[in-house]
Order: sequence, then C-alpha cells, then structure tokens
Amino acid sequence: MNKYNKQLNNCIQTIERISNMINLQHISSEEISYNELYNDLYQLISLIPQEYHIFRDRLRDNILPNLKIPDQVTKARNGQLFVTPRNGINPYSFGEVIATIAYLKGNGNNNSPSIWDNIHPQISMVAKSRYDNGHYADAVEAAFKEVNTRVKNIYKIRTSIEKDGAKLMQAAFSVHNPVIKIGDLSTETGINIQQGYMEMFAGAMIGIRNPKAHCNQTISKADATRKLHFASMLMYKLNDEII
Repeated sequence: MNKYNKQLNNCIQTIERISNMINLQHISSEEISYNELYNDLYQLISLIPQEYHIFRDRLRDNILPNLKIPDQVTKARNGQLFVTPRNGINPYSFGEVIATIAYLKGNGNNNSPSIWDNIHPQISMVAKSRYDNGHYADAVEAAFKEVNTRVKNIYKIRTSIEKDGAKLMQAAFSVHNPVIKIGDLSTETGINIQQGYMEMFAGAMIGIRNPKAHCNQTISKADATRKLHFASMLMYKLNDEII
C-alpha cells in the first residue's frame, strides 16, 4: 500500500470514529477535538495525486482553515473582550470532509488511461467531443451546465419554481427543507453531509460555471480533467438521492 492510500485510510478511519461519536454516542461535533482529523488531513494533502488537484486545493484552502469552530468572543460591560478558546469540529466543514474523502476513496486508485471510464455518462455525453477536440474550457462549461440543468429540472418538477445557479443549489439542497436530500437529516452527520454538498454544488456554479459562461477562458487539459471529475462527482451524487 503506497503512502497516499495508507494516509487516505487513516482519514477514513478517523471520520468513521467521529461519525460514531456523533451518531451513536450523541456527542456534539463541537465537543469533539478537531486535532486528530486536522492532522490526518494535513498529512494527506501533499500525497493527493495531481489529477485530483481540485480536491487537494479545497482541503488545503477551504476546509482545513475552517475545520475548528471559532473561539467564543464576549464583551464585558466596560467593552473589554474576552476570548474563550474552543477546540471542537465545525459541523459544516466536517460534512465537506466526508464528501471529499468519499470521492477520493472511490476514485483515487483509478489507473485507467482514459478519463472517461469513471466519468458520469451525462457528463461524457456533453463534454467528451469538446474535450477530445481540445476545447477544454467549453467541455468544462458544458459539464457544469449539465449539472445545473439536471438539478433545475428536478427542482422545477417538484416545486413548480424555476431557479438557476448558486441560488438553485442553495434551495435544492437546503438542510432545512431540501428538495433533493442526500444526507440522513435525522443525524448530525447526515446534516453535515447535506450542508457540505450544498456548498459544493453552489460553489461549482459560482467558481467554475459562471466565470466561463461570462467571459472567454483558456484552460489546460489537466485543469479541464480535474474539473470534469468534479462535475462527474456531483452528477453521481444526485444518483444517491435519499427518497
């Protein structure tokens, strides 16, 4: 077993222990120290293969800095600030950790020479010819438009309301009244998963689909490959909807 797979398994085991503490022992995530999970993820980041760069960057730049819940700041009557350190796990970041590690677990060992072997069929249908012809930015735009279209159709059928982009994703995957449920909302872990994917879907619309749709961009083949894997992950997650 190489270092990457070994460390990935360490992360999975830590996540499972924390999830059991939350769901079986009914311990709030804010009462569970973030240190072990943080250290495991930190060690994993440098080992993640280049083709999964988008997930490595997300772990490093977005998830780890927000994994610990903020310290509690209170103000006395005289205006003096008091800081109470807190060491718990941010439940929303934990949801993103679960989603990201689940993707790496399912796809990190892929050694196929063709990227399309594990890409969702709907993504392949709209992006493959563009990608194969060297139109990488167009392939990525088409992929995330397809994700948006699928969620939009589901949302409109079930609510008779039409939304688009990030606002659509926030409404469709809301933890309060989700139209598309992908986490068991009777558990804290399920709520975290729902929140994590909501933010991933919304972030994909803001950070990937919209910039390409609004201006001409040139991206590399490697960058396009990473983004297509991300779009595929989101599309496959829709297949896991809890009915």
